[in-house]
Amino acid sequence: MEARDSNHIVFRRLNQNDFDSLCDYLYKLSHETKKRFGPHSFDRQAIWDYYTHEENLIGYIGIDIQTNEIIAYSLIKIGYLEHDSFRLRSYGMALDNKTDCTFAPSVADDWQGCGVGNKMFQFILSELKNLHVKRIILWGGVQKDNHNAVNYYKRNDFKILGQFTYNGENYDMAFDID
Repeated sequence: MEARDSNHIVFRRLNQNDFDSLCDYLYKLSHETKKRFGPHSFDRQAIWDYYTHEENLIGYIGIDIQTNEIIAYSLIKIGYLEHDSFRLRSYGMALDNKTDCTFAPSVADDWQGCGVGNKMFQFILSELKNLHVKRIILWGGVQKDNHNAVNYYKRNDFKILGQFTYNGENYDMAFDID
């Protein structure tokens, strides 16, 4: 992908050799961005533990080729989060751990609004189709007052399923893969 200022970005799966760079990426996120992204802690050991103890996780990164820095990170869990299942079922969803997945994206503050998130989503979507995933559910929903994120999901055809309260008002959203 070519982004702003003719920077080139490559998207790929996260691997163990990326954990230090991922920690650097997470450390540099603003407080505002950090509080909106929370599937795991931000230290190396926690990330290592998370990826080695949790099942069905796939990490994705976007790397600025010029600087070799991670500028975007997304986490996919094949299946759904058990602690969200009651709420998701209350919307009439029939959940399936084989064809549903849970999605937690992030983009470095300086790169937000540049199209990186959209391109990364398209890359991840193509991989998920190959894994026969049929639906993407947001990881813990999205904070209702996070207008940029809500609009990002709507632009990418996520639908609002319902609203819930947890540290403020949130939307559950999902995307049906064709």
